[in-house]
Amino acid sequence: METIAFIPTGAGDPRRTEFAFLEHLLASRIRGDADLADLAHERVDVDVIDRLSAQGLKADELTFIIPRRTLTHRRQQHERLSTEESDRAIRLARIIAQAHAAFGGNDKAMRWLRNPQNRFAGRSALVMAGTEQGARLVEEALVQIDEGYFA
Repeated sequence: METIAFIPTGAGDPRRTEFAFLEHLLASRIRGDADLADLAHERVDVDVIDRLSAQGLKADELTFIIPRRTLTHRRQQHERLSTEESDRAIRLARIIAQAHAAFGGNDKAMRWLRNPQNRFAGRSALVMAGTEQGARLVEEALVQIDEGYFA
């Protein structure tokens, strides 16, 4: 699968860079956290799975968002993700965008997201992102890395 290069428009401001990348991943205008909440309620299109996959995520890394059979059904019926699935997709997109901004690129970000981390009891950030509480820990770690703390 081909990785799509993303060149941020908000260079210098990590939060703007993160939101710009989120706009790319979610195919929606994102100005702040409230937009993400609204988007989850509106339900995102199943194409978000393709955009996440284009960043290098494997099918088995995306199944916590939506099971494969359900995804196939949604595609055939031209349905959007459910609110819960949308919320999980947005959570993962946000972590991908945050990692991309913190590490300055996709390869380093994906390597960190996949590698087991001591701070996560030997689990990877992608595994942790499967739950809301785990995702918060991953986001906290990424903020620390972005601010110069070693993780």
